[in-house]
Amino acid sequence: MRVVDHYVSHPRAARKGDEVLYLKYGMDAGAFSVGNPANMTFLDVACSMPLGWSGERPRSPRASSLEEACTRMFASSFERGRCYIPFSGGRESSMWLATATRYARRNGHDDPIPVTLRYPGLASANELQVQERVVTHLGFDDWERVEPDGGLDLIGPVARATLARTGPLWPPNAYMMAPVIEAARDGVFVLITGVTDFFSWWRWGPLMGVFDLHRRPTRHDLSLAAAALMPAPLRVRAARRHGAPPPMPWLRPVAEREALELLRRRQAAVPLRCDRAMADQITHRCFIGGAGTFRALGEAFGTSIDQPLHQSSAVDSFAGASGWRGFRGLSDALRRMCGDLLPPEVLIARPAPDLTRLFFGDASREFAAGWSGAGLDHSVVDAAALRRNWLSDTPDPRTACLLQFAWLTEQVSDAGSVTTTDELLVTQP
Repeated sequence: MRVVDHYVSHPRAARKGDEVLYLKYGMDAGAFSVGNPANMTFLDVACSMPLGWSGERPRSPRASSLEEACTRMFASSFERGRCYIPFSGGRESSMWLATATRYARRNGHDDPIPVTLRYPGLASANELQVQERVVTHLGFDDWERVEPDGGLDLIGPVARATLARTGPLWPPNAYMMAPVIEAARDGVFVLITGVTDFFSWWRWGPLMGVFDLHRRPTRHDLSLAAAALMPAPLRVRAARRHGAPPPMPWLRPVAEREALELLRRRQAAVPLRCDRAMADQITHRCFIGGAGTFRALGEAFGTSIDQPLHQSSAVDSFAGASGWRGFRGLSDALRRMCGDLLPPEVLIARPAPDLTRLFFGDASREFAAGWSGAGLDHSVVDAAALRRNWLSDTPDPRTACLLQFAWLTEQVSDAGSVTTTDELLVTQP
């Protein structure tokens, strides 16, 4: 494998023309020879996260209302034809389905078609009930339910067929969307992601409730306020002292230090203002890498994909509508976006199922048990430690990209190119 230089710039430093991060983990061999839609380096693969910033300068929010932002979100999609909206029954997917339906009915378009995955074990009985409740409440005539022929395993039949077409993916479970993207080939697949991730990254939301006198401050609020007053370098040091993020023992020491430091810098640099944080988020390589992955999936299956939150006009409007205080958190954002469109119980937070054992299933464990250790950069990854992690009772989700990369590289090495007889077979009742 040939290692090439790879540069990443922080958007603020890029205004001065300075390169602030220098990585030597770009690779053009192994699994990347099939494709690299997320433009990952090997260090990105090794911790399942595109690291650093793209070098793009964050845009300025524009004055807007939430209604105007939603209009900008959906206008181009519905003008292109019948729209499919991925729908899991979760709070975020329910919100986007409801707001897309409102836009369509107000503007004389056909209703969007919710399209739902029905993998065994993916949704609980309660989640299935919520799906039925939302679809009935919104009054849909059409609802596509897609049941793939294969499980959720990271290198199971659906994943293998997808990886063979695209190369390594970010996020590594993006292959789950391949069957619904394939099912939407006669229309426009409208994929809106990142809102839940935003509120896990922009950690200042709880303080907004205190500023608005919505509630009394707690000890956690005081700690959060103290962190907000710290300069970013001090936040990085505090994270290092507290062991955040958790260690990655499958990485060699130098690579682990670099990866953890990049992750700490990203968290420490989160803007305090909500509108600026939204504008900043889309300059992160993980956000841009995800867009590249889903574009590649659309091309692989001949489906037109719209990703509205990657359109500058939509992002600018949402950032402007949020203002500097933004939302007190995800629940507040959901209520303000569509509180009058859905039954109140749909917007109540529900525990997310832990799918780790389904992702690291029988196919993954069988591969790990027989894996020779080949196909990875051993100056970055400790193969023995990685295998132990894969075979443990609790594999670390941050090793998922490495598992797919190792499997795909093995196929390339054995055959010179990837061949697979796997097909994405779906049944739609």
